[in-house]
Amino acid sequence: MRLAGRTALVTGSSRGIGAAIASRLAADGAKLVVHARADRERAEAVAADIRAGGGTADVLLGDITEGETATGLVRDAFAIHEALDILVCNAGGGKGGLITDQPVDVIDSVLALNLRSTILATAEFARLTKSDQGRVVFISSGMATHPAPGVAVGAASKAGAEAFMRSVAQELGPRGITCNSVAPGCTRTEMIAGQTWPDQVPPWTALRRLGEPEDIADVVAFLASDEARWLTGLTIAANGGLVTTAANILARAK
Repeated sequence: MRLAGRTALVTGSSRGIGAAIASRLAADGAKLVVHARADRERAEAVAADIRAGGGTADVLLGDITEGETATGLVRDAFAIHEALDILVCNAGGGKGGLITDQPVDVIDSVLALNLRSTILATAEFARLTKSDQGRVVFISSGMATHPAPGVAVGAASKAGAEAFMRSVAQELGPRGITCNSVAPGCTRTEMIAGQTWPDQVPPWTALRRLGEPEDIADVVAFLASDEARWLTGLTIAANGGLVTTAANILARAK
């Protein structure tokens, strides 16, 4: 198993893409720390599945938008095994809406969730990790590069975190630590369940389907492995060949 002997923290891993990432890293041999903001039951269920498969998993809770919780979360994860080799900053999201309708507290919460927590968690990881093969992976979004109405704040926060990862990769590279981002396209999770708009997406992709959480988890597992040792400061678009220009969309429809 290519991650045997390594430890990993995946933020926001009680469901969806985060849960799939945690499970995949565990299947590759990593000892997992599963995180949820407050839902211990769901986080424990993910950890139980990992243990049932022969893996090791612990659970930590905390709202990473508050104060220095993200810093403390990384510190607590490190304390469990006195090691932390892989950090996946997956927790993210936020309320959408036109920028003229966004109150300051909503803007602050989205920036805290997607950008600020990533900075704090990565900084603490860099302070604590003893690994010369450390891996940091930020889960971004297609909105960081593809403009759309109603997601301006979220797009800014994701794009900012991608920029942070590119720069911090230069700082941590001499220590053998790589820092990359993965930008999923439309992925089938609870967040889009029951909505009709995702049905319009498959024709816009080269592979003609929505993404699955496991599609993203496989990319993250690669970046966490030794095989990705020469990749850093990158954003990988895991979107099935999504096209967004009007010309391409019209061409696909013919």
